[in-house]
Amino acid sequence: MKITLSKAQWKEAGKKAGWLKEAKWGKDVEITNPGKWDGYSKEELIKKRDAARKRQENRKSKGKATDEQDTSLLRELNFAIRAKGDWGKAD
Repeated sequence: MKITLSKAQWKEAGKKAGWLKEAKWGKDVEITNPGKWDGYSKEELIKKRDAARKRQENRKSKGKATDEQDTSLLRELNFAIRAKGDWGKAD
């Protein structure tokens, strides 16, 4: 059996059941820079991602909080890597 719901109905059902906050698709995402990573190969993106990840690890090892800009950059790069691949894990 298939049920078709509008986005509003889906949100309403999620709010009532209490799972909408936990669902990854439960919040709208503002896209500010579409195509930002178009000119890069997957290997270049992985290299940039690894550098940002290393910066985060260095901050953690020194007892400092992670940098919000690097965290945001890591999310962008992981998404771009998945987009250039088969939408699986970001290697």
